[in-house]
Order: sequence, then C-alpha cells, then structure tokens
Amino acid sequence: MRILQVLPSLEGGEVALTALEFAQELVKQGHESIVISAGGELVSRLELHGSRHIAMPIAESSLLRNLLLGRRLRAQLRALQPDVLHARGPYPARIARAAWKGLPENQRPRLVTSIHEVPTAGLFRGRLSNRAMASGEVVVAASSVLASYLRQRYSKLLGEREPQVIYRGVNTRELDSNAKVSGHWHQRILNDFPQLEGKHWFLLPARVAPGQGQERFLEMLAAISLERDDVFGLVVGDIPEGGEKFARRLEQRALQMGLSEKVLFLGPRRDMREFYASARITFDLADKPLSNGRVVSEALAMNCPVVCIEGRGAAAEIAGRCFPRGVVANNTVAALVAAGLEILTQPLAIHFAGFSLTETTQYTLSLYEKLCGAGCPAVSAS
Repeated sequence: MRILQVLPSLEGGEVALTALEFAQELVKQGHESIVISAGGELVSRLELHGSRHIAMPIAESSLLRNLLLGRRLRAQLRALQPDVLHARGPYPARIARAAWKGLPENQRPRLVTSIHEVPTAGLFRGRLSNRAMASGEVVVAASSVLASYLRQRYSKLLGEREPQVIYRGVNTRELDSNAKVSGHWHQRILNDFPQLEGKHWFLLPARVAPGQGQERFLEMLAAISLERDDVFGLVVGDIPEGGEKFARRLEQRALQMGLSEKVLFLGPRRDMREFYASARITFDLADKPLSNGRVVSEALAMNCPVVCIEGRGAAAEIAGRCFPRGVVANNTVAALVAAGLEILTQPLAIHFAGFSLTETTQYTLSLYEKLCGAGCPAVSAS
C-alpha cells in the first residue's frame, strides 16, 4: 500500500515521533511511505529509512491560506494517488478533509484521522479543526480516554463509527530487554555520579514543566526516604523554552526538602534504554490524561516496573494490561510510597505484549486493509 501521512511538522514532539516511527515500520513491512509536513529536524531520519517527505506548511493560518493549502494538498493527492490518507491532529485533519472532499469519489484515497491528545478549545477555526479529527472514514485514538472524548463530544458526527484505539508502539529492536547494558556505561555513570552506587534508582522521565509530576515525585522521595535510605531519584527531561525559572524552583524545593543527596536532575538523555534497564521503578505522574503512554510502554518493554495514576490516559491503560500492580488509584504521596515499597520488596512479573511498534503498526495496517477492501459508514459532509 501507499500511505500518505499529513502532520504539522517533523520538528520533534510526540506526534512527529509517532509519525516517524510508523513510517519507518511501514517501509520495513514493504509498504510505500510518504509524509507531508512543514519539515523539521526529523526529516533526514525519515528519508534515511526509506520514506519520502514533501514540504508543505500544514499549520493554523488564515482562511485564504487554508483554501490554498487545500488546493495544494488536493494536487498532491492527484499526483501521488495514495491508498490511504492519514491526517494526524486537528489542523491536518481539517485540511486533509477539505482536499479529500474536493476529489471525485472514484479518485479519493481512504481517509483516516487520528487524535493524539485532547486539543485546546481554540477560536472558531480551532473548533472546526478539532471537529475534523472525528471526520475520517476511520478515526484512530491513541488511548481509550481520547476515544471517549471523541465519542462524547462528536457523537453526531461519528454516527455508528467507533474510534479505534491504537496505542503508540515501542521499537523493541532499539529497546530490547534481552540486550545487556554495557558495563562501561554503568562505570561511566557511577564515575559521573558516585552517589548512585548501591542505590535503587527511581526514574521520572518527563519534560521539566508544571503538570509533569516532578513536585509529587519529590514529595514521594522525601517520604520514602524516611523508611529506606537506599532509594535515589533521577529526574530526566528537557527544560522547555521559558521554563528555566520553574526548573530552578524545583531544584530549590528539593534542597529545602533535604533531598540534596537523594535526587539528581539530569536533563535530556540519549541513553534512556540503559536508564530503563537499570532503574528499579519508572514513574509517570503527569497531572492530566494527555499522555500517549510512551514512558510507561518503553519502561515495561525494558522489563522495568512502572507506577502511574489510574485514569491518566494511555499510561494507565497500558500499565493496567502489562503491570496492573503499578496503577495506583489516588495521586497521593501515601499511595505512591506504598506502591514503591511493594515493588521494591516483592518482585512482580511484567507481561509486555501487544505494544511493540511492529504490533501496533500491524493493527493500523489491518484497519487500512479493511478500509480499502470494503465500504465504510457514511461520513457527514458538514
């Protein structure tokens, strides 16, 4: 099949990484992959692995620019003749839908739209774009929470079409739990951070920003340190632009809580496979159910236990299937401490299955094949 993905950019972020990994897996499985976006740092990786990229500024703009973009995309659809047009996110869905509708029915690819996070309300055009995510012949959601959001908000537009839940897959060729961590890596880490020697590492990979769970992580560390002195916290993640003040406050808070010898802020890392493999527990404590579960699924793929909060999107859904003991009902310090102590003292089995990139790509391809081989419920023209 020839698959065309449309998204805002390949500059980074979860949607771009999801599209990139999916494109790479499509090529590995023998399909033709094309991506249209405004470009970005991931384009070279995309093309290196056999996909084609076409630059087009798919971003929120004026109504006149929308019309021009719709025409440009329609011309590309005529030239490329893809089997499937997959629009990722609100604005790409709106532009893709307009271009798709402008083609004769016998020249249209099959239209798939997907939602990766709860969108902002936006102004009038923003609301139209959000609505477009529910307008595909097949609608894909990155979690059950997002599928429920679409069903509740756009039930009339969806009609009989139920959003299909497909989680972001883990590239288990790169995150291979059977591949041992190099002794040189461990030695280098301990040389850089000797305070980690002999400790149980608690890992929190997340952007250093409000709502990502760092404050609750510090509170949990302070509480659990009263019961055990062999626990050490590692906060891994980049500081977004303008977030330096929050990061400084967070480090100051750690000092005030007496955690100067109990926690490290490591910034972004390229060796997450080794950290997942070496940590005793990985935490996902984001406040809102927006997570696509990447941290949880990657940690579980590396056979690292996880702790996350019930009802918080794909993270809790994936953990509930692979490691249910790590899903805590309440985001309280006491609940997190209890979960952490239980995992430390009682080895618990992890059953990671169904969430590899190969498997989730195959789920998506099965939807495509069914869509291309049979008619779909009518989609409202509104």
